[in-house]
Amino acid sequence: MNATAQHEQNEPHHRHRDAGSDDSRALAPAPVPALVRAPWRRFVVLGDSGAKCPQPGSSPGCRPWADHVAEVLRTVRPELAYLNLGRRDHSAARVRAGQLAKALAFRGDLAAVVAGGREALRDPFDVDATEAELSRIVGPLRASGADVLALGPFGPGLLTSAAEQHRNGPQHRSDPQQRLRLLSRRIRELALRHGALYVDMTTPTAAAATVIRRLANHLDATESAA
Repeated sequence: MNATAQHEQNEPHHRHRDAGSDDSRALAPAPVPALVRAPWRRFVVLGDSGAKCPQPGSSPGCRPWADHVAEVLRTVRPELAYLNLGRRDHSAARVRAGQLAKALAFRGDLAAVVAGGREALRDPFDVDATEAELSRIVGPLRASGADVLALGPFGPGLLTSAAEQHRNGPQHRSDPQQRLRLLSRRIRELALRHGALYVDMTTPTAAAATVIRRLANHLDATESAA
């Protein structure tokens, strides 16, 4: 992207740190060397509450994981512009309707999309419709020239809610954990179709660290293929 980069934040940062669970400490070993070739100058995030939430286990007031990713990217590109459009309880359809145009107008060269997890916990859940909406988000972002991170289902309390529904829900209901696994597979598949980068969010590693590692692996693979 040739657009002039500028610092853009849509809400103030809070510097509270939670002992043993802060993403910046998870990234402390050496995030910069892995990303020294990072070309991105404009980073935009779309999604539901998963786009805004901090690392699982963090105290109230901790910054979203995407803030930490932007902070690490700025160690390489200090001029990086960053916009987080995520909104609580937005379905994938609402993300597409209310956030996609803003993201495209921002002209990001790196985008992250996290949505669909909440739908998987509700009845009825139509995985085909959810996948289609996510594809309608990822596709235009890729067509704009952006590298796109397609995150698996992720959000505050998402896995806990799924586990509780699994224990307490009526037996005729489909297993919510199975739904999340199915949605994860579909997101992986649509990422492959669009040439996006799938990010598995089911691991216990801090969210920002997982995303940074995926970006580093992508840069390594790109260099090896050159």
